[in-house]
Amino acid sequence: MGRQVRFYVLPSDANALVDRLRSRLGTKVLVDYSPEYELFEVEAPYRETSSETLEPVGTSNRFYLATEPSRLFRKFYPKPNWWVVDSDSEGIEFEGCTFDGITLFEGRLWYRIDFVRDLQLVSKGVDFLKWAEAVYRCAKQFLRYVRGIDAYVGEDAFRFYQNGGKFDSSISPGGKVIQV
Repeated sequence: MGRQVRFYVLPSDANALVDRLRSRLGTKVLVDYSPEYELFEVEAPYRETSSETLEPVGTSNRFYLATEPSRLFRKFYPKPNWWVVDSDSEGIEFEGCTFDGITLFEGRLWYRIDFVRDLQLVSKGVDFLKWAEAVYRCAKQFLRYVRGIDAYVGEDAFRFYQNGGKFDSSISPGGKVIQV
């Protein structure tokens, strides 16, 4: 079983949210995918490019939040030759929103409360679960809840939406965009 918070954030909102979580809860941001086994910690999920846009630091918009990186476990996938953080770890998946300049796709914070190991249901540690709930409360306070779309929205993303920008929740397996 897992917990999630859905949101729409532009890269600037994501960096501001991570900064808030770091200063208040000691959160570290780690790249999810890597060709190396070692975990790679970053200051912010998005960095400014030479063209003054913000792009993901890693190869995707997905990162892991943790207080103790040693509690994040990795699995190796030979195709495409990546080490990936295992969702059984004591970390929170932070999936930023994909943005093409016109449409902003939904992102989320997500973690498992428990997992199956050796045919037994195993709960994650009490300290992790308390910290994870604190992260959720802090994120919800930082973001704005918008009833019409039933999601939390960052400040810059909300301005984008008010100015006619599109929010999309997902893309169906057939490639059709599902608009909010």
